[in-house]
Amino acid sequence: MWLKIKRLFFMSLVVGVLGGVIGGVTWILLFTMNVGIDLLWYLIPTRLNFVFYPLVVCAIGGVLIGFWEKRFGRYPRELSDIMAEVKAGEKIPYNNLHIIGIAALMPLIFGGCIGPEAGLAGIIVGLCFWFSDKFRFAFSEIDEIAKIGMAATVGIVFGSPLFGFFNQIEDENQQPVIPKNKKMLMYFIGIIAGFGAFNLLSSIFGGTPGLGQFPPIENTGGIEWVSAIPLALVGGCIGMLYFVFKRLVKVAIRPIKNYIVLNAVLAGVILGGVGIILPYTMFSGEHQMTELMTTWQNMGFVLLFVTGIVKLLIGNICIEMGWRGGHIFPVIFSGAAIGYAIAIFLPIDPIFCVAVVTAALTSAILRKPLAVVLLLLLCFPINGIIPMTIGAFIGGAIPVPKFLREI
Repeated sequence: MWLKIKRLFFMSLVVGVLGGVIGGVTWILLFTMNVGIDLLWYLIPTRLNFVFYPLVVCAIGGVLIGFWEKRFGRYPRELSDIMAEVKAGEKIPYNNLHIIGIAALMPLIFGGCIGPEAGLAGIIVGLCFWFSDKFRFAFSEIDEIAKIGMAATVGIVFGSPLFGFFNQIEDENQQPVIPKNKKMLMYFIGIIAGFGAFNLLSSIFGGTPGLGQFPPIENTGGIEWVSAIPLALVGGCIGMLYFVFKRLVKVAIRPIKNYIVLNAVLAGVILGGVGIILPYTMFSGEHQMTELMTTWQNMGFVLLFVTGIVKLLIGNICIEMGWRGGHIFPVIFSGAAIGYAIAIFLPIDPIFCVAVVTAALTSAILRKPLAVVLLLLLCFPINGIIPMTIGAFIGGAIPVPKFLREI
């Protein structure tokens, strides 16, 4: 009995320390990203009056990203690929974490329409496998370390510990398989330790601004509930465009697929050129969400709707053409922009509309309804949980067409 307690205490301590390290590494990368963005996109442009600044900067970014990939390989890898390998028990190498770190930061700093979760996951999972190799002698459950690290990283990046947990265990077409007893305890120790370390560093030195907080839903009358299912269907169907765009981009770049630098530069030119006309199509959308909440009525239906759709396209262009990263933040922003666009024409509460559409669109792409609801609670009010649940489960239930499933 005492031996079991001792082993549990030791494993909890190891996982807690690892969680703290994960929180610290995550903060360092996100802090570095924000410093780079502030310097390149706020400090320098205020001293220049140059309309084509985004085009030039993104093209330069494409050159750097292309040559880095040509020298070191395709990094960072997509979050879904890393998660699949970890769940399959495959080992992620950890001798190139510095290369992954720079590869992850460059597209983020140069304005890529991507999120930081993929690059961070690659670094953290590699770190976890290094950690597990060092402590393999201590206890047999060490193989679970990488999965715990993945959950902690995702929970920290998105500011939602429960999202990190359920995103790790919830698979499409399967019921969530909850780890039992000791494993479940280890997951939450790792996630909470990482979350605590990240918040401590953010409170001392500053951190990321987050997605922003939508105001409460003021009206939930009959017209809102009647419109919930149609709105969810619209959001889910628009979410299918993400997969359509992904396939179209893959086909379009096939003739130049092996020209790594050309791909990256062309992606930068497209990103910067479109960004001059539609500024919100650049970056992950995390920083711009608060601006969207206050300016949407002045933007009008066409600008909001086009921004939301084009951001789904630009995100795929970035990822497929060498500006690799995550897609969750841009997808959420697209859903919010399209939700606001629809709200302009409907006599319903705008936040209700945005909550349903965003949840449906995001779930149609992620295929994880429960995780999506927990994630969106980070920025939507608590009285939006029912509309978001309706949207998430309807959007996640819309089948991906057969010809798009392979991607």
